[in-house]
Amino acid sequence: MPRLEMNFINSEGSRTRLSMNDAREDLTGNEVKNAMETIIDQDVFDFTQAQSARLVRTTYEDIDLPVE
Repeated sequence: MPRLEMNFINSEGSRTRLSMNDAREDLTGNEVKNAMETIIDQDVFDFTQAQSARLVRTTYEDIDLPVE
């Protein structure tokens, strides 16, 4: 499953990233925007603005090492 990365602007004007593992594959922009606005409204973090979001998928491939 992908990781959802949400980027916010804080009160100092800096970008802050909040990541969530195991995000749904079919998230819509509206769902993510609403979630980000809820996070801002809860005022737990010093976020003032939703900036951007993305789904990150990581793949791993094992490499066989020769045995000596």
